[in-house]
Amino acid sequence: MLDIILIVAAAVSVFLIVGGVLLTVFSPRSAVIGRLGKATGTEVAEPAAKKEGLREDFLWVLSQLSRVMPRKNRLKEIQIKLIKAHVLMRAEEYIGLTLLAGVAFYTVIFLLSESILLGILGALLGLKIPGVVINSKIKKRSMAMTDQLPEALNIIANGLRAGFSFVQALAVVVRELDGPLPVEFSRILRENRLGKPMGDALHDMLERIENDDLEMLITALLIQRQVGGNLADVLDGISHTIRERVRIKGEIRTLTAEGRLSAIILSLLPVAVAFAIVLLNPGYIVTLIEDPVGIFMIIGAVIMQIIGIFFIRKIVAIDV
Repeated sequence: MLDIILIVAAAVSVFLIVGGVLLTVFSPRSAVIGRLGKATGTEVAEPAAKKEGLREDFLWVLSQLSRVMPRKNRLKEIQIKLIKAHVLMRAEEYIGLTLLAGVAFYTVIFLLSESILLGILGALLGLKIPGVVINSKIKKRSMAMTDQLPEALNIIANGLRAGFSFVQALAVVVRELDGPLPVEFSRILRENRLGKPMGDALHDMLERIENDDLEMLITALLIQRQVGGNLADVLDGISHTIRERVRIKGEIRTLTAEGRLSAIILSLLPVAVAFAIVLLNPGYIVTLIEDPVGIFMIIGAVIMQIIGIFFIRKIVAIDV
């Protein structure tokens, strides 16, 4: 029992140390973006202290680890996902970090279970976790933009009615709001000041963001720039549509809360029971892990659990 506690404590310590190293390594990139924004007059940020030696060595290691993975087929797709999640990493570094996570999970699971098969399953879980985190960051960033979009559209529409140009109205949004949407608008202004046409800057924004409401807005802006019309009224209509969609999505989440809670409970209950048995009577569950039949039972249970979660998610997922 004491050995298990020591292994778990060591694993937690390793993950905390790795997380601290990652924050130390990748935070200077935020400072670089802040300095670029300060130079172009769109963002202001305090430069961080330089730690070039450690950062460059660690990034080089991650890049070298990524060489064992296929590059040409997945590299561009991974880089696009990192941009959408606003993660300041190169695709090669992300692949190397994924490999490190797989190795770490294999080591921890193997030390806990002394089973190579369970260790391989742990490695597969470790390889999957970075992708889950990236997808979660993309979703959260998209939701944050959706929440800010109606207010931003009202500011732009009021600015247009007050006599501002579209670029000046965007600048007001960048100054008045905080969050991911003003950051993207700031990038549009910066690219426009550097000579890129506004239409191209808006189109490039679509490739960096995964948001249906923002796609509808940019499509309307591009059409309006071609055919003309009252842009303020168009923005008011889009703002009203987005507010209604947000309201309907909130009602749907309320109605499907029971199903989502059931999925969470059904997912966590087997893990909680197994953990409780390990704490109360470790010898009772060791037989299940050491016996080949028990291992196949665990694999079958995990597969059926995943299938059940998949169907529950499909049932409660209602698109608006």
